[in-house]
Amino acid sequence: MTKEFCRHCGAEAPEGAQNCAVCGARLDAAASDALPQETAQRQAQRAAVASGPSSPIAPPPSPAAPPSPAQYAPYPAAPGVWAPPAQPAYPGYPAQPTQAGQQGQPGYQPYPYGAGYPQPGQVYAYPGYPMGGYYAPQYVMQPAPRRAPGEVYALVVAWIVTVASALAILGGLLVTALATLGAFSGQGDDLSYLGGIIGFSLAPIVGGGFGLWYGILGIRRRPSPRFGLPAAWLILGLAVLAIGGGVALWQYNFSQMRSPGTAFGILPLAMLTGTLPALAILAFTTQRLGNPSTRRHVWMSLFYGMTLAPLLAVILELILSLIIVAALRLSAQDAQSVLGQPNTSNPSPKLLVAMLLVLSVVAPLVEEGVKPLAALLVIRRLRTPAEAFLVGLAAGVGFDMLETIGYIGQGQADWVSVSMERIGAGLLHGVGAGMGALAWYYLINGSGVHLRWLRAIGCGLYAILQHGVFNALGFYDLALPSNIGAWLNQPFFLGGLPLQNADVIYLVAYGLILGVLIFMTSRLWGAKGMPERKPPVVGPTPQAWPAWYAPYGYYAPYAPYGSYGQPARVVPGGWPAPAPMPQTPQPMGGAQ
Repeated sequence: MTKEFCRHCGAEAPEGAQNCAVCGARLDAAASDALPQETAQRQAQRAAVASGPSSPIAPPPSPAAPPSPAQYAPYPAAPGVWAPPAQPAYPGYPAQPTQAGQQGQPGYQPYPYGAGYPQPGQVYAYPGYPMGGYYAPQYVMQPAPRRAPGEVYALVVAWIVTVASALAILGGLLVTALATLGAFSGQGDDLSYLGGIIGFSLAPIVGGGFGLWYGILGIRRRPSPRFGLPAAWLILGLAVLAIGGGVALWQYNFSQMRSPGTAFGILPLAMLTGTLPALAILAFTTQRLGNPSTRRHVWMSLFYGMTLAPLLAVILELILSLIIVAALRLSAQDAQSVLGQPNTSNPSPKLLVAMLLVLSVVAPLVEEGVKPLAALLVIRRLRTPAEAFLVGLAAGVGFDMLETIGYIGQGQADWVSVSMERIGAGLLHGVGAGMGALAWYYLINGSGVHLRWLRAIGCGLYAILQHGVFNALGFYDLALPSNIGAWLNQPFFLGGLPLQNADVIYLVAYGLILGVLIFMTSRLWGAKGMPERKPPVVGPTPQAWPAWYAPYGYYAPYAPYGSYGQPARVVPGGWPAPAPMPQTPQPMGGAQ
């Protein structure tokens, strides 16, 4: 009898049985080929165990992945960072092309290609750490922003002005204290004494105060507003009123037999008649030129001409005059005439030569040389010829104010006559100093100007010749016929006030210099100057980019953080600037 066994569980089955008594499987051959799933797994495990311990056992199948959501939320956008727009979800992942230019499956966007995007089969990875052990980040220090050309020089000039102004204030206070002691000793009622006090105490104090203020503003690099004055005709009208008031006061004191009056009562009008005509000239010039300069440059030049320029001129003129006296071997009396008040009544030939040299050569050379020094100190900061002319003229106006107040004080009883004779002295000193500053401007800043050297030499020579010819007018009685000279020496009276016929000569000279001023302002108005100098543009530099230390130098900084795959513009000295974002947004994808 043939025994039958169940092909599923191996149990013995009785003959003729259709189902196994153990596992219940059918025993016929057709059904035995389809094994249950659990029995097939058991047989696979037995086969794996039988094959050896090194054979891996197949893990049970993983559970099915949960279905993906219909749409992911868009990535939150940060300021300045591009975020992809919301895209409709696709069932599954888009098919990746295998080569450049191959299209993906229908309905899916192809993988973007371009500069910086990974190519097919390319794997991105971080570079390894540098060899040599531990290291610390070394940060490149951000360089300080570069100053505009001339800023350092301007800062040095501001410090010089500040220190010199402080010293001027101290000197003025010291002179004021000494003058107060002299006033109590009986010298206070003297117009000449008070005029000297004004020149050597009040001018340094006021000018030093202005200089200290503008010097501190220059150190702090604060801009200065445009210089301007009230209308020139208004200041000129005030000057005429001051001179008219002086004439009326003189007439009143003369009628009361106490001419010229007390020095303290005369002093305010004397100061006004000495300063207002000069300020009218300054206002006329700056308005004709369109206010081309700043308050700092003009006021500092004016107070320089009022304080330091006269002191330098007196010292240099005294030295050169002594050299002339020694060279010509003049007597003591002639030397006093040369060094003091010139005496033109029947001088000896040697004395005449000495006086002409001192008045028409030494004085013009020295005074026209020292007055433009304030403009020369800031000549690289003066942008146009008109500005240089105005700044130089301001120094001449300040020089005239101090000199006129001194001459008015020396006039004593004739102080009104002196103030009327010097009503146009601001033209002489102002135009001369303006031409001298213009000569320095063409020499230093005149690169590319047509006939540059000829202009510079011509302006300087004019300033010296104008001053020399004007001083030589004092010798008119020696150059003119005797009858004309005698008429010029005759006085005429304005009420009881005596005036000289020779004042007509000086009025004509002032008129000619005024014509020169009008001509120069018409030519300089709108004239081109130096181009504006600006510091080199290096772009925004918020902070330094870290450079990491390595044994053999510094590694280059990381790639810019701009749009992925776009080239960057590296700004010198700062962060690399990302390239402009593309106009058409592209979806983010690929290896991140």
